[in-house]
Amino acid sequence: MCSDIAIQVQGLGKCFNVYEKPTHRLMQMLWRGRRQYYREFWALRDVGFTIHRGETVGIIGRNGAGKSTLLQMICGTLTPTEGAITVNGRVAALLELGAGFNPEFSGRENVYLAASLYGVEKEEVTRRFAEIAAFADIGDFINQPVKTYSSGMYVRLAFAVIAHVDADILIIDEALSVGDAYFQQKCMRFLAGFQRGGGTLLFVSHDMGAVNALCASAVLLRRQDGQYQCDIGSAREISAIYLRDLYADRQESAVAKPNAALSQGSYDADSVEATHFHAGAFRPDVDSFGAGGARIESAVFTDVDGNIVSEFSSQDDVRLVVTARAGKALDYPAIGFMLKDRKGQYLVAESSDSYLRDEAIAVERGSVFTVTFQMRLPRLIRGEYSLDIALAEGPGDDHVQHHWLHDAIVLTALNPQLVHGISGAQPLAVSFRTSHRS
Repeated sequence: MCSDIAIQVQGLGKCFNVYEKPTHRLMQMLWRGRRQYYREFWALRDVGFTIHRGETVGIIGRNGAGKSTLLQMICGTLTPTEGAITVNGRVAALLELGAGFNPEFSGRENVYLAASLYGVEKEEVTRRFAEIAAFADIGDFINQPVKTYSSGMYVRLAFAVIAHVDADILIIDEALSVGDAYFQQKCMRFLAGFQRGGGTLLFVSHDMGAVNALCASAVLLRRQDGQYQCDIGSAREISAIYLRDLYADRQESAVAKPNAALSQGSYDADSVEATHFHAGAFRPDVDSFGAGGARIESAVFTDVDGNIVSEFSSQDDVRLVVTARAGKALDYPAIGFMLKDRKGQYLVAESSDSYLRDEAIAVERGSVFTVTFQMRLPRLIRGEYSLDIALAEGPGDDHVQHHWLHDAIVLTALNPQLVHGISGAQPLAVSFRTSHRS
């Protein structure tokens, strides 16, 4: 196989024998194939594609399309019934909760067990164990049996292992939907670094926003009228096909509803349902980097009267107040924030530098200084978001980064009106009218 190819799948198929009764399995063994006591179920068939080194590819499809079966065959835990798979490099996978773990073993013991399955020697695991434990960040639970773990702790430990086994190919199933916002952002930062380092990533999700954000191309597995299909193309093209098929099926199965009695309606900006936010506490101990000439000491949301608030909406004027301390004299200090979704995409970004560029601002060593942003946050789809807060010196196009805090504050958003996308508009007015034909 060409050295530029990471994974090559040719004519792949997997058939399972389905027995209606346990006794049929025994009868099949006794008759040694002279009679058939099972029915065949093909989980997938006629699948073929090539993934080159350094590519990030989405694997998408409806439930039952064969995604998990495909991934297990790529990982080598299932044997194909037909076709062939060639993999060039070490594969690490996060397929399902607890995969590769012994529930009776402690987290520490399972780190050694899981790493050994990837071919990592015990001595090397010992050398990296402190980094693995720090990445998982489950505290003393690392010494407890994993059968006592929550689903989030399972994922933390499993991802920490695959992040430290020097894999050439990573396969991530839906497992990243489990866990808190801080850990999801940590995983996304790792995956971004893995991509920059030339790693090959297979990302499996039903979230088309995540697929389009992470992947350049995608593979769609589907079954229609008993026929197996494998479509390959750009992430945008394939996700469009997936959504088209998904909603076409829903339309066909929908029950016709009677026409509404009202023929018109309208609402203005005051009646648009706002997104309600809950702001978590500022966390100074999150992952950070910077030259260290100054440090961010606190960040809080307040109302316009200066009262600290943790609950507010997209219709409220709120202030983000960031306080920092200068470790040295600073010429032209600037503080900014970035609002991210769970995939690490920046949705909103602001900096004091954008508004105070012409001001002569300087602080002395040891000074405490505060930057206040007054704003309204956008209407966001429900979910968890986080704020990166950064302190730099110099104008935005030529500055020194002194302190950047990843995910310093988590925002939980609730908006039952929004279903797709990331953010809703802020309409001044929307109306609906129907003209009746005679």
